[in-house]
Formats: sequence, structure tokens, C-alpha cells
Amino acid sequence: MTNRIYLYELESYKRATPQQIKSMYMSADRFFDLDELPNETLREEMRAFLMERGNRLSITSIAREVPAYNLVCRFVNEKERKLCSFRDKPIKELERKLKAWLMKQGFKISYARNSIVYPEKSPADVGSVAFLKKLYRFLEPADNRAEQEKDVWELKKLDIQLIDNPIRSVHKLNFKPIKQQEMREELKTVIFMELKNVAVGTVLSEMSAFKRFSKYLAEKKPEVQSCKDIDRDVIESYLTYLNTEVIKKSFRTELIYIKTLLSLVGKVYDREDLGELFFTGDIPSEVRTLYRTYSDSEIARLNTHIVQMNEQIARALIIHQMLGTRISDTLTLPPDCLYQKNGGYIIKVKQVKSSYYEKPVSEELAALIQKAISYTKERYGESRYIFVCENDPSRPYQYSMIQNQVMNMIHREDLRDDNGELFGFNTHLFRHTYGRKLTEMHLDDYTIARLLGHTGTGSVKYYRKLSNSALEQETREMREEMDVILLDLIKGWEEYGEI
Repeated sequence: MTNRIYLYELESYKRATPQQIKSMYMSADRFFDLDELPNETLREEMRAFLMERGNRLSITSIAREVPAYNLVCRFVNEKERKLCSFRDKPIKELERKLKAWLMKQGFKISYARNSIVYPEKSPADVGSVAFLKKLYRFLEPADNRAEQEKDVWELKKLDIQLIDNPIRSVHKLNFKPIKQQEMREELKTVIFMELKNVAVGTVLSEMSAFKRFSKYLAEKKPEVQSCKDIDRDVIESYLTYLNTEVIKKSFRTELIYIKTLLSLVGKVYDREDLGELFFTGDIPSEVRTLYRTYSDSEIARLNTHIVQMNEQIARALIIHQMLGTRISDTLTLPPDCLYQKNGGYIIKVKQVKSSYYEKPVSEELAALIQKAISYTKERYGESRYIFVCENDPSRPYQYSMIQNQVMNMIHREDLRDDNGELFGFNTHLFRHTYGRKLTEMHLDDYTIARLLGHTGTGSVKYYRKLSNSALEQETREMREEMDVILLDLIKGWEEYGEI
């Protein structure tokens, strides 16, 4: 068996798209040289690790790891030649020694991660340190306990039909940040119950809220080791802490999540009073904020550059605007979403958060959707979704990918809103803008609700609030410049009658 693992030999290379291969920053004949490691055991451990990653990750991700691999090999050869296995020493010790060695070689040991989407900077390990940590985790002995007993759950291994959002995939739940061991076990019990009835995204938010609470208890109330140790005094002290020491606009949702989980723990462990620890007034009233929208000039400014992006991503964003759907509904459209009726086109939209609905669409929008369908079929064959991940065509585009692509474009082109500020990006603003446009056309509440996919008309009043000032200022000429596709929608509605 050769001790070289060439990039072109990996499964990720064999299934890569031409675009992925083109985006590799090194040639396919580059390789991981296992002979750079001092003994056969280390080579076999590394081989297993690299082959697993080569099967699971994209070729571009694997290619980026070659320099990190080479640095780790140099470190082992110079400082750890007596290692019989990478797990002979604790990872903290190996990490500390690797960082010391990197600094002596003139390399950085961390960098300030500055996400365009989340602008706050946070330190991150450089590639070689991160690579060593991943290798160490890969070599951990198999944990044969039931998934519910572990501190990190792989959701696909739970025998539960999960309620998840395909465009925001969640693979794991980590209970380790719950510092109190007894409390951690109590949370595992109730979270398992929650996963059967509540969306995974909501469960993540509940856990995030409780992790903050757990961290506070570990620092300020170390005597509290179980949810059953929590009383009204503990809740009051936490409320005081949130209102005086933590900078955040509102903790309303977090407090509701904590109350929910405490109530569940109380029911499971025969402590019904845990659900009564929060009093009226502890949780602030909900403040309904005014919907934000893009102006016509802002939409035009964004779309001028959106259409220059990757053609399929551009189609997804334009179709999203023209449909007025939630982004999750746009990105999970199936190839059979269109059908013809009375000479026109109807689209079926399966809403991730509720049931499906149908509405007429213009020929222009139908043609754009059909072009997107053809693009995917030509490259990936039959698929469940119109917009699919390059790495895994069984999955739809992920929201994080769309957001990063657009934010990169905004920063690269220095795109500014009407106030001169750099654009933020929120796909739901397109939906708000669509709703506002419908109210400016003087449509009735029922028609607007139907076009938005709402089962009732209760939310329409928020879109009407958006348009009141605009109606006073905008002229008939502006309304005549209205998106012709929206006019086609209403015309189609009248022609087809009840759908």
C-alpha cells in the first residue's frame, strides 16, 4: 500500500462538480505524505482520518488541509517522535506543545475570526491546531452508550421523526455547556421529549437559553446542582443579573424557554412548583416592532449585483422576491411545483412552517423557475429540490450559504442603503416588501393573505402600516412602475377563480 494519499484518489474528488475542481487552489496530484510520520501506527491512524474526511467533506475543504497536515507532521517529527499513538498524550498537552512550536517557527497560533454575517470578532485556532484537534476527536474510542445517555447527541441516531428546517440543518445537540451534572441529565430527559413535538430550531434556542442560565448558576450559585434546587430566590437573582449586568435589548424569549424547560422538568420529576417560579411581570410583554422593508431604489441596487452572482443563486434570490415566500419555502421548492391550468401557470408552495398553498404566477416567473429546474437536472439528475447543495444534491441550499454569498457581494461592492449605511441582509425583508407592495395596490385583506400564504388575515394590518406613509408620497407613475409580475398574479387569480 502506497504511503501517499493523492487528492484525486479521494471520494470527494471523484464526486466533485467541475466548479468545485476549478475552485481548488492546488492541483489534484498534490498528496498527503504519510511517510512524514515517524511510525506505522501514526500513519494508519492518520490514513483512517484522512480517508474518512475525504469521503465526507468537499474536495475544496480537503485540499485546504494539506498545509495544516504538513505542519502537524513537522511538529511530530521534531517534538513527539516517541508517540506510539496520537492519543498517548492528552489533547491539551499536545495542543500546548504544538502552539509553542508554531510560535518558535514564526507562525501564528490563532486569528481573529471576523465573519461578514456576524461582525463581532472572536479568536479561532489556525489550521494546524484545528487539524490536530479534529484528528484527536476522530480517534476517540467508540461510545457504545445509547445516544440519549451521551453528552453530545447525533440527531440522526435518535429514534425520532425530527421536525427540522431543511435549509438550516442541525446535526448535533451538545449538553456539555450545562455545567451541573445532575441538571444536565434532567435536561437530556426533557429535551428528548421536546424533540418529538417541537422543531429542532426551537429546541436549540431552548438549550441556548438554559446554557446561559447554567453558566450563571455555576458562577453565582454553585450550590445549585439540579433543577430541583432552583427556587424563587434563584429566579429573582437571575432576573436581577440579566437586567443589570448583561447587555441585550430583551430576554423575553430566553425567559420563556427557561420557564418551559423548568415546567417540563417539574412534570417529569414530580416537582410541579418548578413551573410556577416565574411570576406575572417577570417576563416582559411582547413589543410588536414595525416591519422593515426595502425601498424600490434599494431593491434595484441589490438586484443589479445579485444578477451578477452565480446564476443559480441569482435565480433563487430573484424567484424568492417574485414569489414573496419565506426563504425556507423558496429553497425547498420541488421540481414539480409548477402546473398549468386554463392556459396559465400555478405554483404549489409547501410551507416548512405550515401546510401548502397554491397561487397563479406569471409566464416570466414560470420560465425562470423552469430554467432553474433544468439547471439542476442537467448537473445532478433527478432531485428532491430545485436548489441543491453542490456537495450533497439530496439537500437544498442552506440559508447560511445564501447569506454569506450575498454579504460577501455587499462588502465587495460596497453597497449602501438609502441612509448611506452598508446593507445588512435579511431575506425576510423581501417578503415584507412584497406584502407592502400588495397593500399599495389597494387589494383586499383576503387576497393579500392568500398571496402571502397566510391562513388568516390577522397579519395584513402590519403590511398596511408599512404602506400608509408611502401611499401619501408615491404617485400614480410610481405605482405604474410596480413589478409587472405582481399584476399578472392578480390577473391570474381573477381568471382562475378559487384554487
